[in-house]
Amino acid sequence: MAQTLPRLITEAAVLSTAGSGLRHYTMGPVLVGAGTDATVVILVPGDDPKNGVQDSSRILLHGEGVPDLHARFCARNAPPIQLFARLDQGFLPLGSAFCRGTSLGPDGFDHAELEFTQPLSRELLEAVRPVQAVGPVPGVDWVDHVGADPIRALELFALEWFPADRTGASGNGGAAGGQEDLPEALDAFHRLARLRPALHGFHDPVLKQPEPAGGPLGDRLVFARWAQGYRDWSIPWPLREQDGSDPVVWETEDPQSAAYRETTVEQEPLSRFLLKFTLFEAMIAAPYHARTYRLPTASLDPLLSTLRPVPLSPFLPTYDNARFFVAPDLIAAVSIDGNDAGIGFAALHRGTLTALLDYGFRWFRFDG
Repeated sequence: MAQTLPRLITEAAVLSTAGSGLRHYTMGPVLVGAGTDATVVILVPGDDPKNGVQDSSRILLHGEGVPDLHARFCARNAPPIQLFARLDQGFLPLGSAFCRGTSLGPDGFDHAELEFTQPLSRELLEAVRPVQAVGPVPGVDWVDHVGADPIRALELFALEWFPADRTGASGNGGAAGGQEDLPEALDAFHRLARLRPALHGFHDPVLKQPEPAGGPLGDRLVFARWAQGYRDWSIPWPLREQDGSDPVVWETEDPQSAAYRETTVEQEPLSRFLLKFTLFEAMIAAPYHARTYRLPTASLDPLLSTLRPVPLSPFLPTYDNARFFVAPDLIAAVSIDGNDAGIGFAALHRGTLTALLDYGFRWFRFDG
């Protein structure tokens, strides 16, 4: 039986939900009505990563600071939050929501994250966050180069996936951090980052200035950190003759702790590791994500047959043990443990994820 949208109502009916003493506020394009009975939030349909409905459960509000609204969203005894969407023909009721997080303190209150009490149906979601047509997207031909020329593969991937710097390339052509004779892969990464600055804006960055350090396996040059320094990656320094032009990579846990510091050798040399690391960070930085609950490994077969595997060893093998697969505008990280698996996706366009609904997975998060 086909689902239908709730009946549209008038603006007067929406605002009457708030009760007496109604006060009007705005947060970006969102209208907030605060009354004695409820806080009414009127959203504008669209696909805005900062304001409005983000998925079937989550709503984001961003705007100029509105101190009066802090208590309306944060106080335990605050009136309920009711949400509506402004359509051309009227106002669409979306249900109630509760606050998951806000700015700290009323003076700086300029954003809030809400969660629907009852997740939106797919029909409601598409009414308030319509899926945009997918335009030109990054391709996957770069995978052809992973085996013979991983530096070239990284370059082709980054140039398509990350936007160009509109202000123009910056920096000079010298080695990063004042280090001379950096391995070609690391030097190439920094040259590429001058064309695509997003490479230096990762959540867990490749350091612009590699740092000499000691370690259980000997002196090393730290070139990347993860989780606020809980883990780092380095190469032997000075470079050892046996490593040639593409040195081994050392992963060090708890590098600040002499007692618990542990260093292991990555399965990939530097050139291939940097590609693997960039794929992982590109997933984190992508605007749209999806992640399944654990599911039978065999159930992935129809999907994986449509994706292209990236011939690299798993990332963080002791933890996620994730292998990468790609399709145009899509990166997938698959973690398999025996007969069950989990899979995460990242895309630059929301519509790319929408197509994944056809596989019938149970989603822990779904931005499509």
